[in-house]
Amino acid sequence: MKRFLLVDGNYLMFQSFYATYRPDSSYIMSNQEGVTTNGTFQFFNMLTNLIQEVRPDYLFIAFDAPGKTFRHEKLDSYKDNRVSAPVIIFDQFKWTKHILNDLNIAHAEIVGAEADDLIATLSTLEDTQKIIYSADKDLLQLVNEDICIIKRNAREGIFEYINLANFESHYEIRPEQIIDYKGLFGDTSDNLPGVKGIGDKTAKKLLLQYGNWDTIYQNLDNLTPSVRKKLIEGKESGELCRELATLKKDVAQLNHNLVSYELNISDNYETLEYLELNRIINKFEKI
Repeated sequence: MKRFLLVDGNYLMFQSFYATYRPDSSYIMSNQEGVTTNGTFQFFNMLTNLIQEVRPDYLFIAFDAPGKTFRHEKLDSYKDNRVSAPVIIFDQFKWTKHILNDLNIAHAEIVGAEADDLIATLSTLEDTQKIIYSADKDLLQLVNEDICIIKRNAREGIFEYINLANFESHYEIRPEQIIDYKGLFGDTSDNLPGVKGIGDKTAKKLLLQYGNWDTIYQNLDNLTPSVRKKLIEGKESGELCRELATLKKDVAQLNHNLVSYELNISDNYETLEYLELNRIINKFEKI
């Protein structure tokens, strides 16, 4: 089966930027004209590593578009707990997308949708094995026989895969329970409150015992008074969190033609040369 590598571009850029950024240091990687390149360099350094590891037939980089999504409309406080990033990272997003265009690597951002929704939509394309690079736990709900998550183990210097076979050993619950788990426990990274008072252990215990959200609520009388009270009082909040945690798999504006994502890297290195990222050029020439 052919392989389709789906990359969370926002995650990769922020990971790359902060891995090489020291706010207390006077030095930051840049070209001779002073254009900052630390995040852009590491973005493509990791991307080439991923390509060499996965050997994909298809490749797509998903980015978040500026502005709010339907999730913000449903919950005003959605993601409002995130700290603002340094201004210098945003120019590097621009340069990174220029380079992706130069190299003929498919990428997109769509107003009203998040990068996760783009990945979720393309994950439905048949006859390919999908490998997703991201640390976003929302994407765990997609794992099945044809979809896995790839992660970089920096300490060991290797890539690791989260798939259907080892999923429960990592997370204790199944992929199809991730949405209900977020409804119960919430998600601090997205500022989703879940059911107030229900912690990680209780959420997993309930799901392991009853399987899903509906069955848990059908068995309220079998729970302790404390847990029952929390679930009753927090049901509306939990249901909203479940809705917001559910990824869209029908982003219509996204090209659904698999051929559009064929990996056919161009040797147009104009922007890489301007940014003086010669090591990245060398890595692409070896792919």
